[in-house]
Amino acid sequence: MGDIIDKAAALIRCKECPWYKNCITPIQVGAEEIGQFRLMLQGANLPEQAKTEMEQILESIASTSQNMILQSCPVFTQRLKDNPKLAQQIKETMQNWGKEEESGK
Repeated sequence: MGDIIDKAAALIRCKECPWYKNCITPIQVGAEEIGQFRLMLQGANLPEQAKTEMEQILESIASTSQNMILQSCPVFTQRLKDNPKLAQQIKETMQNWGKEEESGK
């Protein structure tokens, strides 16, 4: 009986999540976030060259992070933490992505 209640609770928790059916998305660092950082730098007591270098570093990090970092919903994150087998299945799926198509050719 406990398994049924746990599964129902997990389903309800998922459907109530604001990320529902959008469990993972690439991190979004846009002009607004960079603008906020620039405002913070203006208030800092740094030489102008240091501010310019910091802005360039931030823009580089923002560009790189969008290709490397994912945001995930708290329900999905918790499920991965609670179930190492699930995480392993996802890892294997990603590692084998496209191999079935290649072997079929």
